[in-house]
Amino acid sequence: MEKLDAFLGKHMAVLIVAFVLVGITFPDVFSPINDRTVALFAFMTFANSLGGGFREMAAVARRPLPVVVIFAILHAAMPLLALALGSVLFPEAPLFTTGLVLEYAIPTGVASLLWVSIGRGNTSMCLSVVLLDTLLAPFVIPLTLRLLLGSVVEMDTAAMMGDLMVMVAIPALIAMTLFQLSHGRAAVTVKPRLAPFAKLTMLVLVLANATGCAPFLRSITPTLIKLICAVFALCLLGFFLGYRAALLMKVDFPTAVTMSLNSGIRNIAAGSVLAIQYFPGDVLFPVAFSPLFLQATTAVIVKILHATKGGKEFDRQAESAK
Repeated sequence: MEKLDAFLGKHMAVLIVAFVLVGITFPDVFSPINDRTVALFAFMTFANSLGGGFREMAAVARRPLPVVVIFAILHAAMPLLALALGSVLFPEAPLFTTGLVLEYAIPTGVASLLWVSIGRGNTSMCLSVVLLDTLLAPFVIPLTLRLLLGSVVEMDTAAMMGDLMVMVAIPALIAMTLFQLSHGRAAVTVKPRLAPFAKLTMLVLVLANATGCAPFLRSITPTLIKLICAVFALCLLGFFLGYRAALLMKVDFPTAVTMSLNSGIRNIAAGSVLAIQYFPGDVLFPVAFSPLFLQATTAVIVKILHATKGGKEFDRQAESAK
């Protein structure tokens, strides 16, 4: 299991692209998976939330400002910027704008835990942000969509909140409770055994989500190319805002890494499930397209962070401490 998990983690970016391409190529074969996405996502949330409990969340209260800034970027700045950009670029295609806003209304991605660890960031802060944002998702996502898009699309808010509770909040609470009751042993016994299955589940979700992109990619238009560029630009902007805020706050380098990565990485699988369940097909494309470059972009961002003056100094001190 450890070898499988290590292989999946090392090659996740390539595997995601491969699964996206398979889903696009054979949509009729794999589209039935979409009927099981809520259950699959619930398992993935549970497996990825076993690394911390309520004490880790309490750490947020001891140093709240960086976390507050991350949440402001995640759920205020980026959704508003997505709405503004979509409204300017796609005035005749409001569902594309809806997809962009949905992509930036969803919580930070659990994959940020992996990348913050690789980037030598503040893992405790990252875990707190992921857990808190996951628990708030059933309320934050419908509220954001209602405030920004209420007059554009019809939404079953109650049903959406119910699905988010099943997919995200309840599995996370169960995992955190198990971690707490086991005094942290669940993180070293149960989580490693479930980790490869969680990664495989994410790949299956990516595969299912990609089937919804097939009709668009079979007939690429200038509008779709413009949409792809908009998705990529917003992705880069999230990382930039997090890092820029960290510089203005003059935080230490590990905190800057965490602020940058948590602000840029999104739980795309959750957004894709919601797009499939509650919106027309055009909404899915901006969300489902993101996995094509998000992981690869994150890998580059981590390298750039360590190439900065603060990153080089941090790495030099870490080497000297060995």
